Amino acid sequence: MFNDLTDSVCFFRHYVYLCTQKVTTMSAKTNQTHPYIQLLDRIAQRGVIVIDNIPAPPLLGEAYIANDLLIIVCHSGAILNDEVPKYQLRTHDVSVLMPEQIMLPMAVTKDLRCTNIAVSRAFYEQLIQRYPYTQKAAVFRRRPPCLLTEEQFTRVLDAVNLIRTISNADSPHRLEQLGQLLNILLCMLYGYHIDNYPDEAAGSESLFSRFYDYLIEYHRENRDVAFYARKCCLSPKHFSAVIRQETGSTPMEWVTMYVIIQAKSMLKGRKDLTIQQIAHQLGFSEQASFTRYFKNATGMTPTEYRGCSCDL
Repeated sequence: MFNDLTDSVCFFRHYVYLCTQKVTTMSAKTNQTHPYIQLLDRIAQRGVIVIDNIPAPPLLGEAYIANDLLIIVCHSGAILNDEVPKYQLRTHDVSVLMPEQIMLPMAVTKDLRCTNIAVSRAFYEQLIQRYPYTQKAAVFRRRPPCLLTEEQFTRVLDAVNLIRTISNADSPHRLEQLGQLLNILLCMLYGYHIDNYPDEAAGSESLFSRFYDYLIEYHRENRDVAFYARKCCLSPKHFSAVIRQETGSTPMEWVTMYVIIQAKSMLKGRKDLTIQQIAHQLGFSEQASFTRYFKNATGMTPTEYRGCSCDL
C-alpha cells in the first residue's frame, strides 16, 4: 500500500532523532546575514521574491520548519544529506519545500549557487484557495529535490526569469500574474517528478503525509493521537503501528516534536509575546500546562529556554 516507505524510513528516522535530541529553530542559530533572512519582511510585503546567488541554506546541521513556500533552483554545487541521497540537492536539481515542511540540510559544497523563489505564507494560502495543490504537496514532500534534464532545466529557468521580472515590477496586476506563473511552474515541476521518478510518483499518498497535513492544521487544537487516528479513519492502534513503521517514531513523538519546534521558534523569535500569549497561541488553556508540556519534552521551562544562549 505504501510504495514510498523504504526510501522514506531512514530519512524520517534521521531527522526525528536529530529533532528529539537537538531541535533548533530559524531564529535560534540562523545566519542572520543570509539573503533570505534579511528579506523576510520584504517577502511578507511583496508576496513573491526571487533571490539569486545563494551560497548556502540559512541553517545547517539542525532541523527547522519552513514558514514560506520555497522553490530552490540549484545552478551548481550541492546541499548534502549523508543519510538519504534522494534528499540531496545537486546541480540542475529543483527543490520544492512546502510551508511547514521540516528541513535538515547537513552540509554544502563550496561551489553551491542557488536561486530561491520565496512565496510568503499569506500569498501561498491565497494560491491554494484558487489552485488544487493537495496532490502536488504529497509528491514534493516525498522527494523535495527533482533532478532535471538539460531541456527541463532550461524551461524552468525561463519560468524563473519571467517570475523574477514580474516580481520586481509594480504593476497593479502583479500578484495575479505571479499566481498564474507559480501555478504553471509548480505544475511543470510536478510533471517532471512524475516523468523522472515514475515509481515514486505513481505510489499512493502515505499515511504519514496525511497525518502530517492534519498535524499542521490541528496541532493547536488537539495533541491526542486518537484524534489524528480518527481523521485518518483508523483505530489508534493501527494508526500508531503504521506511522511507526513508516517513520520509526510514534505519532505522539511527532506531535510533541512539532509543537516544541513551534514553541521554541516563538520563544526565541517573538520576544514581543509573553509566555502566556505563546501558550495561548499554541492552544494551551493556561501557562502552567504549557510549561509542564515544554519541560517534559526539553528538560527546561519556557522561561529558562528563552533566556538560554545555547540550543537543546
